[in-house]
Amino acid sequence: MASTSRSYRNSQRASQSQNREQQRVGEEVKSIVKFILDHSAEKVAIKEKDMHVVAGGKDMLRQHLPLVVEELKRRFGIAFRLLDTSTPQNKVYICVATSPMVSIYELTESQRPQFTLLLIILLYIFLRDNRIEDQKLYEMLALLNIRLDEEHGYFGNDLKKLIEETFVRQHYLKRERSELSAYDDPKVYFQWGLRAKAEFSYPQMIQFASKLFQQDPKYIEQRLKATQSQQEQAEQ
Repeated sequence: MASTSRSYRNSQRASQSQNREQQRVGEEVKSIVKFILDHSAEKVAIKEKDMHVVAGGKDMLRQHLPLVVEELKRRFGIAFRLLDTSTPQNKVYICVATSPMVSIYELTESQRPQFTLLLIILLYIFLRDNRIEDQKLYEMLALLNIRLDEEHGYFGNDLKKLIEETFVRQHYLKRERSELSAYDDPKVYFQWGLRAKAEFSYPQMIQFASKLFQQDPKYIEQRLKATQSQQEQAEQ
């Protein structure tokens, strides 16, 4: 009888110890999740080393990261993705939505102009085989009366900074410099960034554009192709 009672007490202590450990791990996971959410509002990248302190060290972060990723996806609809530019010594992540945005009205009024401009740029880059020289992109925007050196009635000012810095830092756009030879001036190209690839598909974007401009999706595609044709003729 004593042996049975002792076994029960040992089992109970082990269970309590396990519960405390699970609670500790749960609190640490919550702390990491909160850190990520707090730093994802501006849609900028999060360095792994910046999470070490809140996680209790590098090893603890690696131990808890699978649970953190699961929690972000399950509770917040967020995918925590490693950037393709990361290195083993410098891992960098971004948060992307696992569900596409249904309506432009999910955004605040101040966010809608930026989103609209981003949508136009991503659509055009897609039509140019997902790679476009920066000057050709700016020429296309000028055809739409969107000029980087002028304040726009809807999009506002500092559009060059918005495109070349903010959208790039948020990984909606990827900006790269290319130099064919030592005798050529380097050129800068834009591509879809990792966040754009994760959050948008082309059919979704056409639908978004048709709702924004209250036009049939086929008309949106026709206008984009017409703009592309005008630019190609101007280049000849």
